[in-house]
Amino acid sequence: MSEQPITTVSAEESPSWADVLRHAEHGETVAVVACGQHVADVVPSGELDRLRETIDVLSDSELVRDLIEGLSDAQAGRVVSAEDVIADLAARRKSSD
Repeated sequence: MSEQPITTVSAEESPSWADVLRHAEHGETVAVVACGQHVADVVPSGELDRLRETIDVLSDSELVRDLIEGLSDAQAGRVVSAEDVIADLAARRKSSD
């Protein structure tokens, strides 16, 4: 996940929602503080989508195991070229026809 600028607004200072949204539109997370406590964050919608996808992936333990295994294979040099994958898929399609 990329590091994003964070802007902080105080609820007691009655920030303009237009300003808060303008920050979010420019990729910034806006921390909302009320009574000295961090109570909420306004995040760009794209960031929220990425967070939801991360949660979905990390919630799937089988997928996480597969990803770890794939990384281990890549680090050990157990890889297949894209050309070999394409040829294998074409051969499988041909044999299933």
